[in-house]
Amino acid sequence: MFEEIKGILLLKRFFKAIKGDKYFHPFPFNLKTIVKILKSKEDIYRFTFFNNEIVGMWMLRGWEEGYKIPSFGMIVHPDFRSRGVGSNMLKMAIKACEKLKCKKIRLTVDKGNPAKRLYLREGFKFKGNVGIKTL
Repeated sequence: MFEEIKGILLLKRFFKAIKGDKYFHPFPFNLKTIVKILKSKEDIYRFTFFNNEIVGMWMLRGWEEGYKIPSFGMIVHPDFRSRGVGSNMLKMAIKACEKLKCKKIRLTVDKGNPAKRLYLREGFKFKGNVGIKTL
């Protein structure tokens, strides 16, 4: 119970810091979403910490809705951007997909998102705003 409450509080603080981000808007940043993330059975949500606070979150989701190819998403706390946090999280997500024997990973990138350079470097091929990486 304590760990669940701690997780809720950490995510509430993180969501407050990233709320209104121009490029990351996959779900509402509210308590219902926090509970869904913490109780997820098939979709994967992972966090990067600094001084016991969440500074980054990545996810592979879509399995719970029946999709075969997971959708990747990530967000880095504004104070920790351009420090390699996003690059490390993407590499962890790719390793997780390889371990799970996924054949591909997909993502959607809004126009102008500077993270697209990272995705291109990591081998994602784009059609419009949708990127696919074959593993």
